[in-house]
Amino acid sequence: MMQQPEVSAINEETYRQRYLHLRNWYQSEFTERRIESVSGGMLRLALPRDWSDNSPAIVVNGRTEFVEKYLELAMDLHHRGLSVVLYDHCGQGDSDRLLGDRQKGYIDSFRTYVRDLGRVIDSVRGSTGDVPVRIISHSMGGTVAVLYALHRPERVGKMVLVSPMCAIRTGSKIPQFLIRPFVAVGCCVGFGDRYMPTRGPYQPDLSFDDNLFTSDAFRFYYNQFLTNSLEFAPLGGPTLQWLHEAYKAMRQMNAGAEQFRTPHLVFTAAADRVIKPAMVERFCARSAKGTHKQYEEVRHELFMENDAVRDDLLRRISGFLGRAP
Repeated sequence: MMQQPEVSAINEETYRQRYLHLRNWYQSEFTERRIESVSGGMLRLALPRDWSDNSPAIVVNGRTEFVEKYLELAMDLHHRGLSVVLYDHCGQGDSDRLLGDRQKGYIDSFRTYVRDLGRVIDSVRGSTGDVPVRIISHSMGGTVAVLYALHRPERVGKMVLVSPMCAIRTGSKIPQFLIRPFVAVGCCVGFGDRYMPTRGPYQPDLSFDDNLFTSDAFRFYYNQFLTNSLEFAPLGGPTLQWLHEAYKAMRQMNAGAEQFRTPHLVFTAAADRVIKPAMVERFCARSAKGTHKQYEEVRHELFMENDAVRDDLLRRISGFLGRAP
């Protein structure tokens, strides 16, 4: 765990030094390569140089996220004896986009995310053989990971779901049952590549008080520094097509809860305003082989929360995943 200065003492140089420290560690411990996405573009993939435990856990991150945002997590897990694989989803981070406008959060189908995860798993299994992989997922990544495990359960040994996207909050006062058909119609008439109403390009100066993601000011502003500093990182709001596909994927995920047999550990935040924790609890009640832990007074991005929450989260994750089965 990297020592943090007091928030009042933070400046851009503090963030820069933190990033350089993490980047230098990353470059010594990982090797990057490009693999082909089912979309036809290329995915950025980061593989650990030393696979001493013979089966690194694959981190499946959330919408808008990218490899650099997870370097602290990778380092912390490394110190606990668990190596990880990192990658950027199609349409975000340093992977190829599907639209000319890089700011738009667009996907043609969640099947693209799921099949791309399969290709990442193929890259890992090429070195580890038939050992089932372990997955650590966040938010949208949880939807992708569960859908993959429902399709290929024999390939996934254990899974961690952090704030999984079983149901989302759109931030609109319009009821969900009205938003869904509106989005579907918009896609049908050719508006799928347009931003959702009230959403637009990335905002580089979001204030901490207005953020939905973390109660930890240091990590919030550090992640904002990362996104503003890395040319490929900024991603704006979701498009109608992304939301339309997300609704379909969440419906499939929830419908498959009773068939979800992969041993899993689930974490949520009681104050989450991005996803609906009650729907995650319902999913957990219907699924088999799962344990659910909820944290109070924190927000959506638990990996980016305060040290006390992160320490407990990492302890539970490393204990659960352990070595490969």
